[in-house]
Amino acid sequence: MMQTAVIPSMNDPSSAPPHSSGPEGLGYSVWKFDGQSWQLKKNCAAEGAVLSPPPAIEGKFKGQLRSTACVAA
Repeated sequence: MMQTAVIPSMNDPSSAPPHSSGPEGLGYSVWKFDGQSWQLKKNCAAEGAVLSPPPAIEGKFKGQLRSTACVAA
């Protein structure tokens, strides 16, 4: 059976998860591979945090999603 992940709408503030991801609890970002490079899909950085760079590995297929932990500014 195939399982799918549901990514909440970026325009719906009620869907924003708590900013507790990553070792410091500074939030996370979701990146989507467009076939050539990673594009930011969702920014869930906590106050005082910044995004990490996009994933360092090349995407395997168009539409692939990966998340990265945010870091202190």
